[in-house]
Amino acid sequence: MPVRCGRSGSSHRMSGSSPLGVSTESAEDSAAVPGDVDATRSPSAAGLTSTTVRGARWTLLAAFGTFVVQIPYSAAVSRLLTPSDFGLVALAMFMLRFVSYFAQGGLSSAVVQRPVLRERDIRASCAVGITTGFAFYALFWIVAPFGVQAVHAPPELTPVCRALALSFLLSAVSATASGLLRRSMRYRTVSLIEFLSYLVGYCGFGLVSAVMGCGVWSLVYAALGQSALTALTHCALTWRHLRPLFDVRAMAGMAAFGTKVSLVGFLEFLAFSADTVLVGRYAGVQALGHYNRAWFMAALPLHQTAAALNKVLLPAFSRAQSDRDRLKGAYIDSMSVTALLFAPMAATVAVCSDNAVEVLLGDAWQATADLVPPLAVVGLLNVLAYLPAVLAEALGKVGQKAVIELLHLIVLLTAAAAAVASDTGVAGLAAALVAARILQHAAYLVWLSRAIPGSMPEVLVAYAQSTAVAVFVASTAAAAGHVMRDQPPTVALGLQLATGSAAGASVLLFGRSLRGVRAARGRALIQSAFGSRKHTAAERA
Repeated sequence: MPVRCGRSGSSHRMSGSSPLGVSTESAEDSAAVPGDVDATRSPSAAGLTSTTVRGARWTLLAAFGTFVVQIPYSAAVSRLLTPSDFGLVALAMFMLRFVSYFAQGGLSSAVVQRPVLRERDIRASCAVGITTGFAFYALFWIVAPFGVQAVHAPPELTPVCRALALSFLLSAVSATASGLLRRSMRYRTVSLIEFLSYLVGYCGFGLVSAVMGCGVWSLVYAALGQSALTALTHCALTWRHLRPLFDVRAMAGMAAFGTKVSLVGFLEFLAFSADTVLVGRYAGVQALGHYNRAWFMAALPLHQTAAALNKVLLPAFSRAQSDRDRLKGAYIDSMSVTALLFAPMAATVAVCSDNAVEVLLGDAWQATADLVPPLAVVGLLNVLAYLPAVLAEALGKVGQKAVIELLHLIVLLTAAAAAVASDTGVAGLAAALVAARILQHAAYLVWLSRAIPGSMPEVLVAYAQSTAVAVFVASTAAAAGHVMRDQPPTVALGLQLATGSAAGASVLLFGRSLRGVRAARGRALIQSAFGSRKHTAAERA
């Protein structure tokens, strides 16, 4: 009799399974049908930690590789396109995301988080993705012109929106496949797919079309190329399980949790994207183009890295959701390492903004430099908020997460209205964004101090230490910039980055008493960076 590992100590024999965990025999005691996914396997603490650490390394490596590719790509297209081109696409993406959360139905998260996942669930999830993807694509095609009028955008935005809508159609159809890969913790595969799809989509389709004079459409081709390659590859790797089952009851069962995730994601989207429509509405498309490039330089690298870590942490937190002690340790360590890593990065980006904008974007983009420092703060707060948000989702506490995101949105709109009324321009809207993000993160910390007792003091200590490290690293970078102020911007920026990197490396090497460093070393995140190969229990597992 095949049984589930980790539930009973009397189990002697396991059913056969595929690399994705699909068993080849049924389990009578669980009323499972043949082909059920044995998703209740509970790896040991060391095994789960080891898998998560390896996944974090791969996802961070892919995020870093993508960022390295983004730098020359952005430098090139910023000289081939105009601020208005970037502003149009920013508005188009805002409108697309307005629908994409419902089109995807939260299916990927539902597949990852579901405690017991059967073959029937996978097939139903696939059917939901196909149905909602095509339905919302058709709906968006019809309402796109009205949305363009609502944000007072130029008419040429309509065909751009309709074309880009194909990207969330692809994402919706492939959401189940993506969830299966994440659930099975195939982090290396997912990371390589995302990096290579970005490389081909943006540096291939996007850059070539920009050189050919396609203008704003080069950005459209880049986004569609990346989405298509990602979706097709995910589906190709999991095709054996992607047989849609159009059964209403089964589809409703899979859509229940996914719909909650979608609603919360929609609130997050409104809060995280409201700045785009506000800047475009009250400052114009050109100002939005400058704002978009400042976001790219200051917040996007941090946001992408946090999104990459989310793909690792949601499966890990979901598997440990029944063991609160393990969950508490994982949460505190994750917050400590994240704060120590990203606070100095954000501070360095802020002090290097003038030289970075001139080197990467050119003389025509100097208005962007003033927006980089506040958006660097926003980027850091986004990263820090990711972990509590992922933890809430892993615990199934979607309602509490929704309340926090609704409060976040209300505060943001109120602060933005005050900025518009006081006529403080884009800088005032950026300040409103910072204030709203601070309140959002504080709300998450207070809630988690109740959900995970004893976590708040540890996290606050880690924040205080990370702030001190950020001031130290940014001060060294600023001093280097001051010394090199009469040199060419490329030389000055290079010295700033080198000095800041050296300061950060010295902290990792000698700051062993810091909470974040202890957590990183204990979970084998940074040992190999300095040549230490003392194998922990997690590594040996």
